[in-house]
Amino acid sequence: MYTIYLVPHTHYDAVWALSKEDYLYINIDIILKQALDLTESRNYKFLIEQTALLEEIERRNPYLYDRIAASIQAGKIEIAGGEYLMADTMIPSGETLVREIFTGKQYAREKFGVDIPVMWGADSFGYNAQMPQVYTKSGYKYFAFRRGANRDKPSEFWWQGLDGSKILAHWMPLGYRAGLDFPKLEENFQILKEAAVTDHILMACGSGSIPPQPETPRVVKKWNKAHQDSRMLIAKASDFFEGLAQNAGKLETRRGELYSGRCSQVFPSSNSSRIWIKQALRKYENMLLVCEKWATIAWLLDIPYPTYELKDNWRKVLWGAFHDVAPGTGMDEAYEEASHNFDYLQTHLYQFLYNFTSVISQNLQVEEDIIVFNPLAWEVKNWVEVEVGFDKGRIKRIGGLRTGREEIEAEILEFSRYADDSYQTAKLGFVATVPAFGYRTYKILRRNPRGQVIPKIKITGNTIQNQFFRVRVDPSNGLIDVFQDGEWLVKGNELVLDEEVGDLYYHRQNLDQPLGTEGGESGITFGKFRMKSFRITKTPLRRVINIESEFYSLRWPYRLINKLRPLLWRHKYLSLYKKIIIYNEIPRIDFVTNVDNQHPQVRLRTKFTTRVSSPRYQSETQFGVITRPVNQYYLNPKSKWVEKPSGLYPALNWVDYSDKQGGVTLINKGLPEHEVRDGKIYLTLLRSILMLASDGITGPAIPTPDAQEFKNYTFEYSLFPHQKGWKGANSFKPAYEFNYGLFGFQLPPEKRRGNLPYRFSFVELKPENLILVAFKKAEDSDEVILRFFETKGERTTGEITLFREPSSVKMANLLEEEAEPEREIKIRGRKIRLRVKPFEIVSLKVKF
Repeated sequence: MYTIYLVPHTHYDAVWALSKEDYLYINIDIILKQALDLTESRNYKFLIEQTALLEEIERRNPYLYDRIAASIQAGKIEIAGGEYLMADTMIPSGETLVREIFTGKQYAREKFGVDIPVMWGADSFGYNAQMPQVYTKSGYKYFAFRRGANRDKPSEFWWQGLDGSKILAHWMPLGYRAGLDFPKLEENFQILKEAAVTDHILMACGSGSIPPQPETPRVVKKWNKAHQDSRMLIAKASDFFEGLAQNAGKLETRRGELYSGRCSQVFPSSNSSRIWIKQALRKYENMLLVCEKWATIAWLLDIPYPTYELKDNWRKVLWGAFHDVAPGTGMDEAYEEASHNFDYLQTHLYQFLYNFTSVISQNLQVEEDIIVFNPLAWEVKNWVEVEVGFDKGRIKRIGGLRTGREEIEAEILEFSRYADDSYQTAKLGFVATVPAFGYRTYKILRRNPRGQVIPKIKITGNTIQNQFFRVRVDPSNGLIDVFQDGEWLVKGNELVLDEEVGDLYYHRQNLDQPLGTEGGESGITFGKFRMKSFRITKTPLRRVINIESEFYSLRWPYRLINKLRPLLWRHKYLSLYKKIIIYNEIPRIDFVTNVDNQHPQVRLRTKFTTRVSSPRYQSETQFGVITRPVNQYYLNPKSKWVEKPSGLYPALNWVDYSDKQGGVTLINKGLPEHEVRDGKIYLTLLRSILMLASDGITGPAIPTPDAQEFKNYTFEYSLFPHQKGWKGANSFKPAYEFNYGLFGFQLPPEKRRGNLPYRFSFVELKPENLILVAFKKAEDSDEVILRFFETKGERTTGEITLFREPSSVKMANLLEEEAEPEREIKIRGRKIRLRVKPFEIVSLKVKF
């Protein structure tokens, strides 16, 4: 006897092809009112996914909200998933995904007194490899999902994360509409039965913003009369899983990310649609985590904790992480709120950091001019830029900086002067070495620094050499070749312009070659990149290669091009300004590429050609690192795939392509889409799109003028050449240093009466493969939540050094609830020691 669990539901799109207000009207005034009428009058149940919708109902319609609350407590309405908003799990940071769950589950617990055992993944575009750990440590027992399965059966299995965590999972073979079309129930039952392992069948009965069907109880009754081999129930998702769990012991285990187009669509090209959203989300989720860390330090120094302010800021970030916002796959108007949120965060978070400067300033022992903050839990040496201003007549010369007994050089990047030739303002750039999760202060010198002995950066012709590598630049096209130990390693920063006739979900092109490449080796006959200017700026601290170029769709003559020199250049729609920065003391090559795009229907990528020949590469994912195969572009599966392999994947902060002799780590700043093919790494900068969807299936054919990307963009990425594998080279460290950076501010001119020295560390984690992601005040107590993860996939003993001695340290889950101690936590003075499993996410509750 099969048991069919018919689960009525609706998928709530906060924004997509309609506006936020449209979807709220549909879901509140139509869908949920009808669902409540059914649950209150008949044998009917209903599933709600996201608590942001419930918050809006509470604010707009208290009467309806009270009815919903009563139905939830009566077991008629189930909250499944329960995130604040259903997040994309591939683009946002891991900590952002934790906060989506925490915010939603906290609301459900406080308002309705319910726990949420089922994670309901109705529409997210695949799932990263660490979600089993995130889900189980957030109190979920079960996981139902629609997209990303790499096998069509069985539809039930144990899904295992990188750390070994397992969650009982069900893939929806027919999506979340299996029970929506009643005339097809018999046909769909046969398909689901074929895929199922047990006699428990989940049949989701709903769709995106579709009202419930009042005849459902009658249809179920009719089914049960007509079938002797099955029994259909109007059920909750948890009912299905409780039945499935009785036979869970015989299920297979699957490992790794659920990001395959074999059985369902995951829309890999959405990782480059509306790229400004990806850039802004990465910037502000990082900044908010930094602000939260420093707010916690300020609270420990007796400054009130800005609880409600931080919660409001997190809601703005969580909106940006929604599964139709982060991928950028909706109509143009859908992104107005995200744009306003990011504008607010830009102003507010920088002001927040500046205000924290005064907190430290009041507690310093010495009078200094500049303070630099490091949010990472290891000592960082990195480039930092600081804006300073002076009273008239105070500073007439800036020669360098002093910190403690050390004196260092500084560049004056910009300045203005008073009439007496003294500095009014200046923007200083220098290499700062700042303690782990701490600060360092600097005093402006009015003379040249003394006693500083560092290896000098050398330049010979168009070749630049520092202590780490040698870089040769071609002045005819601006491309660089990188050598290490005399061996050529990589050639790159070559822009590749492709035709784009796809949509927000898929890249498509008709041409079998690019429109043009900066190297000129390929491209159609008519167009070409043209170098406009080239120069190398020299300073004691770095070399900056400055390149201006343009792409013309037509040059003349366009025949006999190997023989005749171009005389006319016409139809310029793409202008480029590129900076390549090579530092004296930093082992990265940083790229700043400014693109003024007016070219419709193009994809712009940057390419790095390596000497590496390996069948696999590493990619950072949320809370870990995964291995992926190369050359997936050429994959031609024997069986039919729903989505043809494209070779395109998302990465969090970095990808690494290396072998035993070394390789390169390509670091991105909000540019997740990449491809590794034929020894080359491609990083997508933008795609110019005309339509939301152009296949008539994925979505409506809505024009998207703003997604044509007729904008001025600045793209930042970096290359880290190394002679070891990614683990030996610690590739994650330069990636996090590039993404988080150092923050520098001018200190206010006031008397210092504190006891803090010129350099100080608040928290340090060892060894270096432990990455601190959160340091925040606990929501329900006067404790601190300290969260980190292991990133090399190695067992280790972690050591945490705090600036104060803790009175107690306890294990916690991701909901900040105390967890059963799985290991001994040793506390000795200010140090905490504990064992950490490979790729484990560890949350500690620390009381001072």
